[in-house]
Amino acid sequence: MVASSAGAHTEGTPISPHDFWTAWSLQPSVVVPIAIAALLYGRGLRLAWSRAGFGRGTAAWRAGLFALGLTTLWAGLVWPLDAIGESLFSAHMAQRIVLMGMAAPLLVLGLPMPTMIRSLPREWQRGLALAVRWQPWRRFWEFVTRIDVATILQLLVFTLWHIPAAIALSLENDFVHWLMHGSMLAAGLLFWTAILRMRSDEFGSAILALFVNFKFSLVLGALLAFSSRAFYESYLDRGLPWGVTLLEDQQLAGVLMMVVQSMMYLLALVIRVAVLLRSPERRVATSLMPQCEGLPR
Repeated sequence: MVASSAGAHTEGTPISPHDFWTAWSLQPSVVVPIAIAALLYGRGLRLAWSRAGFGRGTAAWRAGLFALGLTTLWAGLVWPLDAIGESLFSAHMAQRIVLMGMAAPLLVLGLPMPTMIRSLPREWQRGLALAVRWQPWRRFWEFVTRIDVATILQLLVFTLWHIPAAIALSLENDFVHWLMHGSMLAAGLLFWTAILRMRSDEFGSAILALFVNFKFSLVLGALLAFSSRAFYESYLDRGLPWGVTLLEDQQLAGVLMMVVQSMMYLLALVIRVAVLLRSPERRVATSLMPQCEGLPR
């Protein structure tokens, strides 16, 4: 719902550096959903805080993360980065990193649905509650947010949209461009939902999922960065106005994947381990260790 059309802002013509500030993707399919989400969340937040007090009902830090997530989503789909992606594969890669590695986890951490639902009329709230309790939906949601399923879906989506033919088609077809951005954002939301709702018995699976994504990004990024062959000929001379050749553009995209995207998964892995080590169970076990040292084995 929030993906833009490929040629809407440039009429299919790759932009040059001097077009940067006029290449905003102000498409209704992008702006309207983001605006609606912001309005619903803002009204729900006002209702919660006016009744229970600041920071109650919805934590202030969650509200801040959700706002940052919407801002990041705006930057990836409305800011000229979207238009530059038609000229530079490296900008296209940066946009993918923003959607899957930044906007998606921030939006999930913001936990927006309870706050947004609070802003709806009572009848709508009851209808949504019934829909959420519908068993087929519950089973489907539990399935797609399993760590293994969400990881496989994200890797499949990411791999699909790195096939040169798929990239070429997305540059030519508005619907394919829309489908690419929508599927990548959706896959990212499912993956980070699975990671962040992790139960204690799924800790190993979550760490493995983050490590697999880290290695995948590292290896694929290295393939693009150190290859002497340009794979994405659909970009051909599009990067020349920006002062880069086709191969240099691909290598820059590979470096972004190696350095930025892979490090995001590594950082998330480190944070999850740190959270585990600081959990109450860990603290209790640590405090009991000195008392148990003198016990017979």
